[in-house]
Amino acid sequence: MYKPYSSKIVLGVVSAVFAFMLAFPLSAIAEEDNGANGETPAELLLDGMDAAADHASDSARKFFQRIIALYPASPEASRARRALAALDHDNDEEERAAIRADEAERTMQYRHAFLISVGDRVFFAENSATLGGRARSIIGNQARWLKVRPNLKVTVIGRADDGDDRHAAKTLSRERAEAVRDLLIKAGLDPARINVRAAGNEDRLAQCSTPLCRAENRNAEVFINDLRDREPRRSSIQRTDGSETSMVPSAAEAGVSSEMPQ
Repeated sequence: MYKPYSSKIVLGVVSAVFAFMLAFPLSAIAEEDNGANGETPAELLLDGMDAAADHASDSARKFFQRIIALYPASPEASRARRALAALDHDNDEEERAAIRADEAERTMQYRHAFLISVGDRVFFAENSATLGGRARSIIGNQARWLKVRPNLKVTVIGRADDGDDRHAAKTLSRERAEAVRDLLIKAGLDPARINVRAAGNEDRLAQCSTPLCRAENRNAEVFINDLRDREPRRSSIQRTDGSETSMVPSAAEAGVSSEMPQ
């Protein structure tokens, strides 16, 4: 008389166990699809994009990495990988920009120290590339200053304003630059550190017509190349009154220390 009742109990228990077994995988799958905190890959991707737009790179990186770890085969994971690559590229660009800015500041310091300590140019008589005694002394000091800073390279820029013949001015300016270069080498500077550029009469420091003023354009300048690219750039800004403004500002103007770079 108890068998039907017992059978019902057994059947109920079996049914409950079977239902639990069916429900457990479904809940596990649902948890897997929604992540540890119930977030879908689309939601995680959106959070990551928002963080990247707010320049919160570390937070954005964590969201993207989480998508890739939880849903590696999803379309959102592909987008997350591309977003991570873009973040890495942006970080590299920022690092390179910081390096360039630092090198530009150091170049400015070197040029200012060179100008103040030993002078950056010498002058010539009209139609001449012969160095006088004072010019030789300046070049000797320049060589000594540069020898203790072997990381620097220079360009000797020759200039001429001795007439209206452009070809003759070019030739004379080169002779002046080469005269300075040769004396720097004779004083012990490595030739590989010196470039020469003949500016002719196209790079006047003074724009004027009087003989005294035009004499300022008969010079050779030892110009420290940019540390970031080792290429010479124009060193002076012209004024119509014949005076000269150096592109190398003072320490106060440049916002840098006036201490000589070592």
